[in-house]
Amino acid sequence: MKIKWPDNFEELYKRHGQQKHGIRLLALWKLQSGLTETAVCEFIGKTHKTIRTWRRLYESGGLEELLCIRSGRGRKPFLSSFESIKKDIESLQNKRLGGRVKCKDIVEMVEQKHSIQYSQSGMYHILKRIGLSWITSRSKHPKQNVEVQEEFKKKLS
Repeated sequence: MKIKWPDNFEELYKRHGQQKHGIRLLALWKLQSGLTETAVCEFIGKTHKTIRTWRRLYESGGLEELLCIRSGRGRKPFLSSFESIKKDIESLQNKRLGGRVKCKDIVEMVEQKHSIQYSQSGMYHILKRIGLSWITSRSKHPKQNVEVQEEFKKKLS
C-alpha cells in the first residue's frame, strides 16, 4: 500500500544522496513507494523501531524534524566548565616565582579543586580544547631581574 505524503522522497533522496540523512530519505521513499516495513528493514539493514521512529519524526514535524540529527548520548565530560580550569592554570603559573607548570601539576590541581581524576593524556586533550597548547610554560628564575636584563639588551645594540 502506497503512502501519500506531501514530499516526494525519491526526488529528495536523489538530490541529497548519501549525506548524513540519506538513509532516512531512502527508507521513507521505499515506504512511500509501497514496500512493507519489514521489507524496508531488510533492504536498509535497520530495525523496525528505527524505521518507525523516522516515520513518526516526519509525520509529527515534517521534513525539518526528520533531517535534524541530534547529538548522541555519549559520555558527558566530567568538567562542566573549562573556563574555570583555564583561569586556575593561569593563576597557578602567575603564583609561581620560578619553575614550570607541568601537566602533572595541572592534574593535581584539578584533583584538589574539583575532585576529578584525569590522566596526563586526558589533560592534554582538555588543554588543547581550551586553547592552551603548551606542555610546560616558559620558566622564570626566582632571582631574575627584568631591569638588569633590559639594560643588558640596550648595551648589546
